[in-house]
Amino acid sequence: MNITSKILTPIKRVVLNTSTCSEGRFAKEAKKFSYKKEMLTNSYHTNLENKIEPPAFLTYCKEKMVRMLLEKGEYNFKNILVLNNPYKISPLSAMMVFNTDMECKVEYTIKGYMGSDDYTKCDETITKYHRVPVLGLYEGHFNRVRVRLLDSNGIEINSKNIKIRTPQLSKPVHDCVKITKSKRPFTGGFIFVSGGYSGGVYAFDTKGNIRFALNRIPQYYGVYLFNDGKFLFPEKNMRIPAYGNAHTVITHEMDMLGRVYRTYHQKKGMHHWAIEKEPGGNILGLSSSMSDTYMENAIVEIDRKTGETIYELSMNELFDDTYKTRNDWAHINSIDYIPEDGSVVVSMRNVHTIAKINLAKREIVWLIAKPKFYRDTNVEDKVLKPLGEHDWFFQQHGIQIVHDETDNDPSKLRVMLFDNHTANRRPVKWFDKEEKSYVVFYTIDEINRTVTQDARFQTPLSVTRSNSEYEPNKQLVKAMCAHFKPPVDGYDAKIYEFDYNTKECINEISCITDFFSAHTFDFNIQSMSKPVPIEEGMMLGKLVPPICLKSIPKELKSADTMPADVSSALKFRRYGDLIQIYAVDHDLEKIYLYSDNAVFMQDFTNTTQPLNVFKTQKYFVNMPLMDIPAGSYKLAIQYLSKTYRTDYTVAFEKRDNIEEV
Repeated sequence: MNITSKILTPIKRVVLNTSTCSEGRFAKEAKKFSYKKEMLTNSYHTNLENKIEPPAFLTYCKEKMVRMLLEKGEYNFKNILVLNNPYKISPLSAMMVFNTDMECKVEYTIKGYMGSDDYTKCDETITKYHRVPVLGLYEGHFNRVRVRLLDSNGIEINSKNIKIRTPQLSKPVHDCVKITKSKRPFTGGFIFVSGGYSGGVYAFDTKGNIRFALNRIPQYYGVYLFNDGKFLFPEKNMRIPAYGNAHTVITHEMDMLGRVYRTYHQKKGMHHWAIEKEPGGNILGLSSSMSDTYMENAIVEIDRKTGETIYELSMNELFDDTYKTRNDWAHINSIDYIPEDGSVVVSMRNVHTIAKINLAKREIVWLIAKPKFYRDTNVEDKVLKPLGEHDWFFQQHGIQIVHDETDNDPSKLRVMLFDNHTANRRPVKWFDKEEKSYVVFYTIDEINRTVTQDARFQTPLSVTRSNSEYEPNKQLVKAMCAHFKPPVDGYDAKIYEFDYNTKECINEISCITDFFSAHTFDFNIQSMSKPVPIEEGMMLGKLVPPICLKSIPKELKSADTMPADVSSALKFRRYGDLIQIYAVDHDLEKIYLYSDNAVFMQDFTNTTQPLNVFKTQKYFVNMPLMDIPAGSYKLAIQYLSKTYRTDYTVAFEKRDNIEEV
């Protein structure tokens, strides 16, 4: 099957020295493959809109397509097939697909542009079947790429020059970064930025040129970047109503090509931060106890293979009621893991506290906070004794372990955090009202139970979000100031690089739009050159299931037809095995799926919204259909305390006997 356009291919071969295929053409051919049953439980007949499917579905089909192309061997080094933005959401990416007569590896170099240096990566896989990811391309440009075939010893076998054309990005990403100060060359490869009110996900190089972007916007907290270059993408508009900010309940594990490895469905969802417990291992994230009306106060562990939540710990279990004066009293906003003793450190923003917690024992190991804050509480003895001068932090973010020479001393632990230095959520008398933010380093002596402030780096006031990074080998500190209010020099965010020893700011990068967090990284080409293991589970975990009612409720029997004003306020659709309805937070209270023989109800009335700031949020709520018996059903809703019948119908059968391609 030749998936390239017969009309365009000859022209593109001359201009680009390759065969090329757009994502749209690639997707059209790939969709001829069927989804496996595990991904889509039912076969549907419905008048609900179904314009989009979960992205894991398309990854599955496209991976099948790439495998078929390599098996057929239609493309060779002379005629490389370049798939532009092959997985739809990463417009500055491409994939080279071709076969060679002898086993070899593939190296490519993207020619430098707009002041940036050449960028070289190598797929070290020795094979005849090549699927080489190309990342680090420039936007709106005919990228010049040198491709080399190398033997196992790195000796060149063959080479050629090709061009890969990329689109110009749209706002908020296009032309959003400027290098506004540079006293010496900026270090590192790329900086990965995501989240914030603008929501863009992008990466730029040391010259401020955009070299990666997503064309989809995640939840406000951005994506959660893992060390291997994969990340979790929380769906912005697929949530569950809560006592506060509605949490995302559908999250995709992806790579920089946009390939989905797993989609996680969670009953309570996550917020703010997530990390790998160990490389390729389970996920540690932040959630909410929710059932007791408290929010953003829990740590969860997600099984990477099943998607199920296998551990949950609420801060309400560990602290007395002294500071439980608001439903997000703890407001955990970041987490890091200590594998040596199975503990985590977390930042609890609304109590100006850093806590180390032993997960297995479900107990606090120590706290960093001003000692008088916890005087006469149940955790007074957990507060570390401060040694020397301390400038206390307020409403901090971005706690993380510092890995340097202290790693060799088991009694010492070094941490760093971003001190936003505001106290509006928890006013305290010792707040100095300085309108500055800081990156602060601490060393903890766990035997003597003391804490020492090692270093502090000042930045303009970043009122919320933000994080920091440290390169011990180069003695460099990066302050990722994510949210200036008001803007500084006309920019909503900046990244400052400091010399750790002199505390001098040596580089300043300015961002037109705000963000949630930023991290240094490089593209993991080796990982992305491997096929996605589509034989394994890709749709994992479960949402809150609907309830099977014993009889038709009175309100449904007497329900009126949904009026036009209600219909125009809502959006109905099917998304995989889910019915989704888009509404204002807490306005949609129940979904009914009913027939003459059965009634199933999805109930969202177990929470209320106490905070005005979140009452205008709009998002999709979900009704999973996987466990509902096959049949023909009608759809009804309870909206603003009134029940309405809709014109929507859903008929489905189980895909047990559907043959998979």
